[in-house]
Amino acid sequence: MLLFLFIILGVLTEAVSMITIISGTRNNLWLAHLYTLFGFSVLAGIFYYSFDKLLLKRAIIVGMVGLCVLIYYDAFLTDGFTKMNSVSRIAANAMLILMAIAYFYKVANNAKIIYLDRDPMFLLSCAILIYYAGTSMSYAIFNEALAISYDAARICLAIIMVLNVLFYISHAFILKRMAT
Repeated sequence: MLLFLFIILGVLTEAVSMITIISGTRNNLWLAHLYTLFGFSVLAGIFYYSFDKLLLKRAIIVGMVGLCVLIYYDAFLTDGFTKMNSVSRIAANAMLILMAIAYFYKVANNAKIIYLDRDPMFLLSCAILIYYAGTSMSYAIFNEALAISYDAARICLAIIMVLNVLFYISHAFILKRMAT
């Protein structure tokens, strides 16, 4: 259910982004701050319910609170709403990658799971690892690339968009696995 909510959140963010472009807004990067917060929260919620250990659940909650503080700091005190939220995005990516690795560790120590291709959380962890590791560098250098030229920023966005398509395709595959 939370994965479906994550997909809806992504579609709504893209729709609002298109509406702001059509309405003539010069900059809609403020959406990235909101999407980082809400998208991370939903994915962290998925991992929260998949872990059994109280320490991991508490670490996820502390990570969510820390990310909220970092997003606030990034949006209001450092870069502002008119720039890509590179710092908070990289922090969220790193935390999601750590959660995926923690899930891999959980699966490695659980002999009950035999067919990993049928475990939706394993597939989601793989998709998260590929997507967030792949897009981290593009988000990290986006503001500097934009300061150099629009073409340099477009290269960063092209990498992100290709990985977005693959990430959402993996979600369709995961939802199919969840149904069976």
